[in-house]
Amino acid sequence: MAFLPPEKITLAFLIGNTKYITAQIRQKKTKEILSTLKEDSNIKVLRQSPEISWVIQEKAYVRKARTVDTEWPNLWYLNGDVSPSMKVDKAWAAGYSGKGITIAVLDDGLQTDHPDLAANIDTVNDRDVYDNDDDPTPTNGSSHGTETSGFIGAIKDNNVCVVGVAFQSTLIGIRILGALGISDSDEAQALTHYISKVDIYSNSWGPDDGTGFNAPKSITKAALKNGVINGRNGKGVIYIWAAGNGGTTDNCNADGYVNSIYTVAITSVQIGQNAWYSEVCAPVLAAAYGGSKLDKFLTTTTTPSGCKSEGVEGTSYAAPIATGIVALTLEANPNLTWRDIQHLIVLTSNRNGFNDTYDAWSINGAKKEFSQVLGFGLMNAEGMVSYGKHWVPVPIQQTCTLSKRTPSMSTTTAVSDSISVTSRDCSSINYLEHVQVDITFSYSRFRGATQLYLVSPAGTISHLLHYRYQDEFDNTAAGNQTWTFMSVHFWKENPIGSWHLEITSYVETVTGIGQTSTVSTKTTTEPKTQTTTVGKTTHVTTKPTTKPTTASTIPVSTSKDANGSIANTYNTNVPMIAGIIGAFIAIFALVGAMFATYALMKSVRKYV
Repeated sequence: MAFLPPEKITLAFLIGNTKYITAQIRQKKTKEILSTLKEDSNIKVLRQSPEISWVIQEKAYVRKARTVDTEWPNLWYLNGDVSPSMKVDKAWAAGYSGKGITIAVLDDGLQTDHPDLAANIDTVNDRDVYDNDDDPTPTNGSSHGTETSGFIGAIKDNNVCVVGVAFQSTLIGIRILGALGISDSDEAQALTHYISKVDIYSNSWGPDDGTGFNAPKSITKAALKNGVINGRNGKGVIYIWAAGNGGTTDNCNADGYVNSIYTVAITSVQIGQNAWYSEVCAPVLAAAYGGSKLDKFLTTTTTPSGCKSEGVEGTSYAAPIATGIVALTLEANPNLTWRDIQHLIVLTSNRNGFNDTYDAWSINGAKKEFSQVLGFGLMNAEGMVSYGKHWVPVPIQQTCTLSKRTPSMSTTTAVSDSISVTSRDCSSINYLEHVQVDITFSYSRFRGATQLYLVSPAGTISHLLHYRYQDEFDNTAAGNQTWTFMSVHFWKENPIGSWHLEITSYVETVTGIGQTSTVSTKTTTEPKTQTTTVGKTTHVTTKPTTKPTTASTIPVSTSKDANGSIANTYNTNVPMIAGIIGAFIAIFALVGAMFATYALMKSVRKYV
C-alpha cells in the first residue's frame, strides 16, 4: 500500500476477488461534509498509481427505514384470527423453526440484549458499518431494526413479548442507518458482511418514497451479484427487500434496490386488499401482512427491552415476515439456490381473495394470476416448506439480450413500438423469470407524468412506470432519464413473439422528444442442474390513463443485432411523455425450472 499512508486507510474489504480500500481524505471525518465536497486534489494523484484500477471520492446517500407507526395489540397475522392465513403455524407444526439459518438484519441497529431476542443473536459477528465498529446497538430513540428483528427471530414460549416466524434462527445485527447518509462502500460491506455464514440478508430500508430514480452504485451492485454467485457455498444468499410505502401514486420500479433481479421484493396486504401504502410494483414477487391503520396494526419487539403494541405498519414489517418464511424453507432444504427460492415464492403465493385497489388482477400467458401491486399474492409458509423440501433445483439461468434502434418520433398522443423475438434470437430460453428493459426518455416537463407499459406476446400487460404525483411535482423542468426497469409478471411465459412498449403521459400539455439508444437483455448463470431451458422476453409500452391492449399498439420499425438486442426511440408531444424510448434493454433473466414447477403444479392447490 505504498500509494497510501497507513494512517489514511480506514477500511479494506473484498467483494469476490476485488479488494476495495476506503481512505480518509481530510482529517474531519464528517459524512455530511464529504457529501458536499468537490473532488479532492489527492484523488487525481491516486488515479496515477499503477496499483489502483480506479478511484472515486464517495458521497453519502440518504436511506430511510420503511415503516409507518401507530398502535396494535396481538399476533393476528400468525395465530389464525384472520383469513386468509400465511400458514406459518402449519409450517411450525411440520417441525420447522428456522433452526440453523443465519439472518443478517441491516437497519438502524439491534438491541442485542433484548430479552425476547438475545438468545438468538450472534453478538460475535454483529457489525456497525455506519460507525465502523462491532457494536450494532442503536442510538437512543432508534428502534426500527429491533422491531424488524422481532418478526424474524423473537423467541417462542418465553413469556416475553412476541414470537418470530423463524423463532430458532440466528440473528446478526448490522447497523447501516443513521442521521447522516451512507456511502456506496458502506452498503456493499453491509450486504456482504460475514457472507461465509449468512443465509439471508433482510432489508427494510431504501431511498425516499414518492419521487426520484435511485439505484445502488457500482460497488453495491457488485456486492449483490457476488452474494448470489458466491454466497452459501455457491447457492447464493437471499436478499429480501421491502418494496416501499409510497402508495399507489408511487412506483417501486424507480427503486433500483427493489427492482434488482438479485433481490426478492416484498409488499404488504391489509385485510382484504393491498395495504394503503403499497406501491404499484412490477418487480414485487409476493406480499405478507404488514399492518394498517385502516384495520389492524402489528406487534413486535422494540427498544429499550420492550414490546411495541403501537401503530406498526409498513413494508418494513412485511419484509421480515417474508424473511422468516424463507428461513423456514431453507431449513426444510438447505440446498435451495437463490433462484429456487424465487420460483417457490411464485409457485406457492396466491391471490387468496385480496383486491388490488389500483387495477384488476390479471392472468399471464402461463396461467399464473398476478397483481400490479401484490405480485403473485400472499405468501404461503406451508406451501414453501412442503414443496421446498423436495424441490428439484432449477437449471442454469440463461441470458438473452435484444436491442433495437428506431428513428426519433414526435407525437401528441401515446406511441408504441414493438419487436419480434424469434427462437433464433433466444434459443436457450423458453421459460421467463425476470424481464429487464433499459429505457432512455426525454420530457419537456413533469417527469412523473411519464407512463410505460410492456406487453408480452401472450398479451400480458405489466405497468413498468405509471403516474407519480410527487415526482411530477418535484421535476417540472425539461430533462431526460435513463433507467433499467424490471418485471416479474411474465414469469413462466415463453418469450417468442412480438413484444410491445407503450409510452404515454398522464398530463396532456407536455411535449416530449425522443432520441435513440440501445438495449440489451441478459440473465445471470448458475451451475446447471437440469436440461430444461427458460425463455425470456422484453417489451415496453406506454399507456394513457386507460389500460393498453396489444390491439391498440402501433408497431414501429425494429431491428435486431446478432444478439437479438432491441432498441427504440421516441419523440412525443404527449404530456410528459418520454421522448427517447429509443433504447430499451430487455434483460430477460429466464430460468429453466420447468420440470420442478410443472411437476408440482398438479398438487399445489391443496396449499391455496
